[in-house]
Amino acid sequence: MAQASMYREDIRDLTALTVTKQDTYHTVGTIFFVLNFQLIMAGRLGVHGPSPPGWLLGLYWTNICSALMFLVTFTWMAMHAAARATAGGAHMLTRSVRLPIPTPKM
Repeated sequence: MAQASMYREDIRDLTALTVTKQDTYHTVGTIFFVLNFQLIMAGRLGVHGPSPPGWLLGLYWTNICSALMFLVTFTWMAMHAAARATAGGAHMLTRSVRLPIPTPKM
């Protein structure tokens, strides 16, 4: 009985560790979203002076859009990993590591 309780506690600890790590990644991704939007809104090139060449603006917007694409993927994967870890922990607790129930044969 004590060994099964230890297994269940280990599963809960590993699940909590994974969820906490993914929540940290999600927070970092959100901060980078804000920084990226700050670059888009406040860092508009050519507003307060002469516009830079078109090739430079093309590189700038390509990098900004690529960063947004990777941030969306990064944030989505972090949210999915946290949800999957929670579901996996619940699955293991309910199906794999069940508490032993005494039967009349014992």
